[in-house]
Amino acid sequence: MQPQWEKKSRFLTQLLIWSGALNIGLLSSLIYLVFRDRPETISFELKPAPSKQVAQITNQEILHMFSTLSWAELVDQLDHEELVEEGYKKRDLALASLVAFHGLDIERALQGSSIQKRGIALAHKGGPEEITLILYPGLSEDQFAAIRRFIQTEKFPFTSMGLFYEVQHAKRPRDAALLEAFYLTPEFNAVLTLCQRLRVNLPREWIIEMVAQGDWKTLHQFALEQKEAMDLTPERLKRLLLSYVRARSTLAAKILLQWDRDFILKRLDDRDLMTFLDLFKESSTALKDLLKELITSPRSDSVWRKAAELLYFFAQLPFPEPYDHRATLATFAGIQFPAPIDKIASSLPTEEQKQHIHTIAPGENLWKIARKYKVSVEALRQANHLETDKLREGKTLIIPQDPPRLDSKDGSGRSA
Repeated sequence: MQPQWEKKSRFLTQLLIWSGALNIGLLSSLIYLVFRDRPETISFELKPAPSKQVAQITNQEILHMFSTLSWAELVDQLDHEELVEEGYKKRDLALASLVAFHGLDIERALQGSSIQKRGIALAHKGGPEEITLILYPGLSEDQFAAIRRFIQTEKFPFTSMGLFYEVQHAKRPRDAALLEAFYLTPEFNAVLTLCQRLRVNLPREWIIEMVAQGDWKTLHQFALEQKEAMDLTPERLKRLLLSYVRARSTLAAKILLQWDRDFILKRLDDRDLMTFLDLFKESSTALKDLLKELITSPRSDSVWRKAAELLYFFAQLPFPEPYDHRATLATFAGIQFPAPIDKIASSLPTEEQKQHIHTIAPGENLWKIARKYKVSVEALRQANHLETDKLREGKTLIIPQDPPRLDSKDGSGRSA
């Protein structure tokens, strides 16, 4: 029995070992599956958040983009409340762009309201220049609603600058309502007041046309200077007209020509005078008189030539090349110059040109020939070295031209 129990004991022991190993394997698999699907435990340790590069658009970038938008596109942006930078929303930047680039009159839109203003430098792309835009922080919903209402109801909701650009780019004939709005600006009234005080009665339409041919900076600067100095002298108007001539205003040149020709002749330097003359394409009596004075004045060759070109053009005459200023003076100013000695000598007639050859015909004598050519018989004798009055048919005689001719005397010098 002893060997039989030992045999069974060994079998049970091995069976136990295999069963334990199998249980351990199954338990390990179960633990692995449980921990694999288990969510990560929350760590209470404070750790820095992972850094992520988030692309954020700046005020400068938005303003650069808005500077290229049209009036209608910027008005649409007034409804956008998306926050951009430094507490400003897109609608704030759109409002600043409407005021800066299109001349929206925010003061008129928010009459009686307190408006905060902050300046922001906007660098010009492609260059070192920068402009200062005015931002309006702290505007309420009611104020934005008032601005939108003002834009919708006003036909020309612009500042003086905005009205100027509207006038400058408007098609002819310009809208009467636009002109009436511009007539009320301080800039227009500064020019009108100066003209009226000096009794230079220009139609308002002429003043509009003249300033539209210039730029806003010239007009605005003039209005600021007049506000401070109130200079109503003729010299101030002349300087204003000259500034518009430099801006190539044809109307300013015509007004200056009609009003003060001496100022053009004596006070304009050669550069301004060349610009002035270049503006005229049509003739007038005043312009012709000015040109004639210029060609006789001690000006430079370039001014002489430019004035001469216009004179020949208006007279429909070919311009001489190479240019001869003496010929211009003779043609248009009636000034004659003595010819050079060599030209005078070459233009004198020769001895042969001074004389005429006559062939003696049958029956002719010295008296008949002298009477025919109205010269004296003695002159015929001297010119032909004749010792007698006998003539031979077919012979030639020299008829002198210089000796005094006979009118009512016969060939012998006696009265007929």
